[in-house]
Amino acid sequence: MTLPYYRLYYFNTAAPLEQIATLASESPLNTAKVLRAISSWRTRKLSELQFITISCTILAAAVIGSFSWTTIEEAYWLTHGFWHSSLIFSVLGILLSASEVTVLHLLGPLRRTGKESRDYDTAKKYYPLLLSPNHRTGTYMPRAKMVFTWQTPLMFMSYSVCGFLVGLTVLVCTPLIQEGHSWSAGHNIAIMYLTVLAGAGTTFVFCSFWVYHYVQLDLDADGTGDFNYSENDDSLGLGVMLTPFTEEVTGGGPSSLKMGRRHTSLS
Repeated sequence: MTLPYYRLYYFNTAAPLEQIATLASESPLNTAKVLRAISSWRTRKLSELQFITISCTILAAAVIGSFSWTTIEEAYWLTHGFWHSSLIFSVLGILLSASEVTVLHLLGPLRRTGKESRDYDTAKKYYPLLLSPNHRTGTYMPRAKMVFTWQTPLMFMSYSVCGFLVGLTVLVCTPLIQEGHSWSAGHNIAIMYLTVLAGAGTTFVFCSFWVYHYVQLDLDADGTGDFNYSENDDSLGLGVMLTPFTEEVTGGGPSSLKMGRRHTSLS
C-alpha cells in the first residue's frame, strides 16, 4: 500500500512516531527530548501537508484539463476510470490535508519553558494523536490508526499521481490495445512514449532511493543536539519549504559557499 511513497512515509510518519514512542517510554523520562522529537515531527508534517495541498491542486487541474483533449473520445475506457479516480484522490487529499493542518495549529507549537511539569503537559497533549499506552508495561507505542491517518494525505496524493500516469499511458497506448487497426502514427507515438516512460521511470526510482539513503532521522537538531524553537513556527512550515538554505559567501569566492538551515516567518 505504501510502495509508491514509502520513503516519505518512513521519514515523516513511521520513523518519527517510533522515535517519539521510544523516548516517551524511557524511565526516567527526558521531557526535553520528547518535546524536541514531537516538534521536529510537527514541523516536517506541516511542510509535507503544505506540499501535498499544492501538489493535489495541480493534479486536479491537470486531470480536469485532460478531459478536454480531443483524443479522449477515442480512448480506452480505463483512461476515464483512472483519471476520474485520480481526481477523487486529489480532491480528498486537499481536504484531508487542510483538516490535519487545522488540528496541528489548534494544538499549537511546542516550546520549552524550563519547567518540567509544564513541558510535560505540553508534550502530553500530542500523545493521543500519536501514541497508544500499554498500561501493563507503562510504555508507549505508535497508535496504529493515527499512523494511518497522518499518512493518508500522502497516500491520496501518490495514488492520484499513479492514477493520472496510468490513465495517460492507456490513452497513448490505445492504438496498441485496440485490434483491427493498421500501423499508424499513433502506434509510433505509443512506442516512443513507452520508451521514454521506461527510461524516466527507472531514473526516478534510482534517484528517489539514493536521495534518502544517507539521510539521518534527526534533521531538525543543531550541532549541540538542541532543537531550535522558533517563535513563529506556526506558519504551515512554509519557511522550511520555500527558504531551506541561506548563503554565506566568504573571501574564498564561490568555492567557499556555505549552506545552512533558515526558518522564515511569512506572517
